[in-house]
Formats: sequence, C-alpha cells, structure tokens
Amino acid sequence: WERGTDMTEPTNQPSLWEAAGAIRHLDALRARQLVEAFRKPLAFAGNGLTHAVDDPVLAEGWNGVTLTRVPPHDGTADVVGSWKTNLHLHGLLRLPLSVARELARHPGNLYLDKVATLTEAVAVELAGHEGGELSLDNLQSITETVAAALGRHGGDLSLNGVTHLDHRAASGLARHATTLHLDGLPLVESPAAAALSHHRGNLHLNGIIVLSGGVAGHLARHSGQLHLHGLTSLPDAAAEALGQRTGYLCLKRLARLSSRQAEVLAGHRGELQLPAVQVDDAVAESLGRHRGSLLIHVPADVPLHRLEALVRHQGPLEISGLVTLDERRARVLAAQSGLGGIRGLSCLFIDRVNRITPAVAAILATHTAGGLAINDLTELSEEAAAELVKHPILSLDRLVRVSDRVAAILATHAGVTLSLRGLKEASGPAIARLKATPSVELSRRHDAASATPHTPLPGAAAVRHQDRRELVRLLSRIASCGEAVLRRPGSSPEGSA
Repeated sequence: WERGTDMTEPTNQPSLWEAAGAIRHLDALRARQLVEAFRKPLAFAGNGLTHAVDDPVLAEGWNGVTLTRVPPHDGTADVVGSWKTNLHLHGLLRLPLSVARELARHPGNLYLDKVATLTEAVAVELAGHEGGELSLDNLQSITETVAAALGRHGGDLSLNGVTHLDHRAASGLARHATTLHLDGLPLVESPAAAALSHHRGNLHLNGIIVLSGGVAGHLARHSGQLHLHGLTSLPDAAAEALGQRTGYLCLKRLARLSSRQAEVLAGHRGELQLPAVQVDDAVAESLGRHRGSLLIHVPADVPLHRLEALVRHQGPLEISGLVTLDERRARVLAAQSGLGGIRGLSCLFIDRVNRITPAVAAILATHTAGGLAINDLTELSEEAAAELVKHPILSLDRLVRVSDRVAAILATHAGVTLSLRGLKEASGPAIARLKATPSVELSRRHDAASATPHTPLPGAAAVRHQDRRELVRLLSRIASCGEAVLRRPGSSPEGSA
C-alpha cells in the first residue's frame, strides 16, 4: 500500500496503523516483540508462495516482498524472505541505541516520524535496516556523520523535515542509492546541489520554489529521477540547464513556459512530466519535438492542431484533460507514430476519459505505435469492448467492474497484453474466464484468492500469526507500558535519541 495509507477494516477496533502509532516509548524487549509480530516469513509451498490471507498485518499493510540474502540454517530451507510489511511508529518520541538495533531488523517499511534527533551510533544501526523504506520526517537538521551513516541505508530514505543541508551532509546522503526524499528544503545552495548530483537513486526536492541556473546545472547531472514539484516558474537559465538533462524530470506544478523556455526544455531526453503547463501553440510545437516520454495536460477543448503537434512527439505520450473523447480527437491520437517510425516502440496513455463510444473505441483500436492505456476508463459497454479488444497491447487498469458478457468479450483478447489490474467486481465465472486467457493480467488480489494457502512449515515459517484482536491488544499493552515509563519522575519525553 502507499505509505501512510490507513487500510482500516470495518471494526470498532483501531487500525494497526493507529494502534502502533499510539506507542510513544519503547525498550529493546518490546521493540523485539513488535518486529516479531510484524515479521511474516515468505516460503515456497507447492507451485506458489504461502499467503496467509487472514493475517491482519498482511491484510492492512504490505507492498511487496523482501528476499533473504543468505538461506537459513535452521531447517527452514523453504523460507526465501519476508512479506514487506509496514511498521508505523509515528508516535515514538525517542530512539535509544538498543531500540534502534531491534527495529532495524524489521524487513519492511519503518516509519519513525516523530523522532527529532539521532546520534551517529543510532544512525549506524538504522543504516543496517534492509528491505524497505526508512522514514525520519521529523529530523529538522542532520549532521555530517549522521548523513554519512544514513547514506549507507539500502532502502528508500525519507528526511522531509530537514530544512537546511550543507555540502558535507549532502555528500554523505549522496552515497545513498535508492529514493531519497528531501521535500522540506526550501532551497539548495550550489555546493550542496553539486554533491547531490552524485546521488544514484531517485531524488525528491519538492520544497524548492526558486531554482537558479547554477543549481539547475548541478541537478541536471543527477542520473536518477529528479522531482521538483514545488516550482511554478523557471528562469531562462534554469530551463536551459534542465533542457540539457537526460533522465526522468517531473515539474509537477510548473504553470507557464515562454516560447524560448519550451524550445530549450524540449531538448531534454528521457521522461518529462509537465502536468500543469498551459499548452499554447508554441509550447505544443516545441514539446512535439521532445524525444523520450512526455506527460502533458491539455484543456478539454484543445484545438486539433495543438493536439496534432503534441502527438508528433517521439516516444511514449500521456495526455490528460480531454474528459470526453470524440471521433476527431480519437483519430489524431490513434495516428501517433512509433519511435523512429517503427511500430510497437511507443505508448499512448489517455487520462481523465472514463467512458468511450463504440465508434471511438474502433478508432483507438487502430493505434499501432505501441501500447494503449485508457487509464481512467470506468465504464465499458459490450460494443466498445468488442472494438477495444482488437488492440494487441491494451491497459484498462481503472476498470473496476465488468458484466459476464463484457468479461467474455475481453477474454477473447489474442494480443500480447490486456491489463485489468483494477478489476474488483466480477463474477467467479468471469474471473475464471479472464484468468484462462494468457494475455490477461489481473490484480494480485485475484492471485491471492487462488494462491497456495498458508500451510504449517518447519521452523520459523510455522510461527502462528496473531489474530487481529490479539495483535491490537499487544500493541495497546506496549503503548501502555511506554506511557507508564514516560510518567515516571525525571522522564523527558522530548529528550534526544
């Protein structure tokens, strides 16, 4: 699940997110209990992976798996890793070294978003955390030694509370190799930007609202994804610097581009996301010459000549804003040419359109540039399905429900891929028919329904999971014990780690 999402089931009990978030104090013993309660072994059984569908931890929060680097030596050879579960300790005030050592063993996402300070020793322990994200969004400053330690963390790292970063701390964080969130920085000075340019993962600097040409020049050399969501405008020098970048660039709130800025920014190579830019004739013509991937928003009444200019873009194209799609605009979109004029090497993504007529579906089915994704389609008639199913690489991931008749039509897909990952409401026979079609991709919930059930395995894999009430009671006891400690004379809840 997305980080921070409350997957509460209908119950009078708090969600696991809420129950764990009530914990404000931990000792090493109770930290170990928490980690064990949220550790879910992953094992082979038969032809698939074990999946305990009644396990509350998996039901309320997991988003992948963490593989074991070294096979266990305790007779549990079938255990290959752990389900990546979310441990939200967003109320924990302090992080003693002994507690950090225990929590670092959690094989999933670890959220410690109220801890205000870290010692170097604690940071070293947390750097050993594997298999998931580490979130420390309440740290407002970070020393060079702490940054150097956290830079060795192997998963995503979130430090959105940090408001200033000098070049020494930036150099330490630049050693980090996956996603790094620094959204609390209102600006980045040139030496720090130069250091961050060596970071090898995805970099989020969404708090920056003003970007100089010099800083943009450094960030343009960053090789991973670069997110600059806070910028609403660009000086010419920054546009020219970013136009020389190769790689993913997201300028989520950028509202305006001059004709000159659009021209130089079109020199960018790679994925370029401009979902808020106003598209006039000059912008459409320039971005139509961009090579890579392009995400752009157009008004519902966009003139055909502007749409035609954008569709000349060489590479995957995602267009949002049309809302409804008539036959004229469908013909323009279906005429997208493949990258380098070669069919099948590009993609067309259409957002915001939630229903289409059979005539529009027939036109879109003639699209040959590559994949076709109608991302927000929620209604599909039998007649439209009969036309769309002719497209060989088709994605309808927001389609939540289908009738048996529509499912039967979609099950005739004979192309490469038909993605229906959002499908939730369909009869058992409909799902069975779709699953029998080799090209159809359904969501993991349908895989889980037919996955190998959880069976007792030797050793660690046979640990019984707690039911939901039992687990909430455990979390509540841990929280109560912590409150008792915090109430003792001389206790300082806001003390340093």
